[in-house]
Amino acid sequence: MKELVSLYKDKIDNRLRIFLDKRISHSSNISESAKEIMRSIKEFNLRGGKRIRPILVVLGYKAVGGKNEKAVIDAALAVELMESFLLVHDDIIDQDEMRRGYLTIHKVYENKAKRIYKNIDYKRYGENISIIIGDILSALGSEAILNANFPIKRKIKAIEKFNKVIINTCFGQVLDINYEIRDNIKEKDIKRIQQLKTAVYTIEGPLHIGAILGGANNKKLRALSSYALPLGQAFQIQDDILGLFGEQKKIGKPIGSDIKEGKKTLLIIKALEKADKKESLFIKKCLGNKKITENDIEKIREIVKSTGSLKYSEDLAKKLIEKAKSSLINLNLRKKGKKQLLNIADYIVNREK
Repeated sequence: MKELVSLYKDKIDNRLRIFLDKRISHSSNISESAKEIMRSIKEFNLRGGKRIRPILVVLGYKAVGGKNEKAVIDAALAVELMESFLLVHDDIIDQDEMRRGYLTIHKVYENKAKRIYKNIDYKRYGENISIIIGDILSALGSEAILNANFPIKRKIKAIEKFNKVIINTCFGQVLDINYEIRDNIKEKDIKRIQQLKTAVYTIEGPLHIGAILGGANNKKLRALSSYALPLGQAFQIQDDILGLFGEQKKIGKPIGSDIKEGKKTLLIIKALEKADKKESLFIKKCLGNKKITENDIEKIREIVKSTGSLKYSEDLAKKLIEKAKSSLINLNLRKKGKKQLLNIADYIVNREK
């Protein structure tokens, strides 16, 4: 994975910078506020990250025999812009204040409103501008694919997949919101969210978009799904583990934010199943409580460990990784492409951020 990031990250960042600079230039003909919005979009997208999703687009394309690297990198910008769109809106929903190590977009504009305006609802202003920024990012994703140098039929099919990924992710978000206020959540419910919210838009969608642009048929796309979906679930499990046991500097947002937001992750569901009455009541009291302390979060960590929930989640992630890797054995892909997909599977289960 380090080799892939080293090979592609700078190329992707450079193309992303050029793409967004053109949009900034175009927007300057509209209004100063439009130009400022586009500058904010550029800043947010270039804050950092390994570019896993656009790299997967490139790998999906090359694994089925694609050779036009410049064109596929241009198209791969779509999934990075899509992720930013989803994150900007997700941060509003979750009321998060940090993203990628900096203030979330809605907090940036809330603070700006406080400096400039008087007697307005600063919070609402920040959220309103961020919703608009997310909408623009979604449209820019489709534009990135449309502008890439591929046959029109492939581009149309890729955009159809792009839109389907967004819709399914939004369906997953609806489930996530509903599950926060329901008590009878089971493991199967969590797995459904993992599939819709993460597996589709983090792994399967990018791989499919790349493979579609490389000319893959539906049979090959289904085969790629047998790798992507379990891998995506493992990615989300690892993400939840890092969200509770990781380091803020590495994950770019406060540790324990899922607890404060009331999210019922697999870690929490399995802990509640095995916890005694006192422990269970404590977890439920903390879920959704914005004022919980570091000591409260540490106590939840201890419960998650002592109930075996952490080990269960780690073991499940490893099983899903093995399932994903074994699905590649009979998959008709380029040898190098298959090896790179195996390496990404290993990276996901061992990643630290």
